[in-house]
Amino acid sequence: MTRFVPFELERWQSTWENRVRYNLSESGVHPLSIQELLGLAGASALPLLDIRLGYSQSNGTDLLRERIAALYPGASPDQVLVTTGSAEANFCVCWRLLEPGDKVAVMLPNYMQTPGLTQNFGAQ
Repeated sequence: MTRFVPFELERWQSTWENRVRYNLSESGVHPLSIQELLGLAGASALPLLDIRLGYSQSNGTDLLRERIAALYPGASPDQVLVTTGSAEANFCVCWRLLEPGDKVAVMLPNYMQTPGLTQNFGAQ
């Protein structure tokens, strides 16, 4: 079995990003609290108290996929895959599309997961 190329940015960030005062390497967004997020929407947190926590469909609920598909003319819920962030989405796309020996053009500098994934799936 082939070992995957480590995604060094993720490793570095998971080790250090919460231990520093100023993070100049962030590749994501500054996280908001639930209160800040709801405040932007003018919504109350009270309805959240009745939501049961548990696992959902790993590809997104039917309702969520229907609402996402409705944003794109001609799309159906069966054509929508919900992922847990862009890293999972990038992995799924490369897993589905790349074959060993494929040639891939990647603009650098870029999110360094992408070049690693192309190598992991045998592309050049």
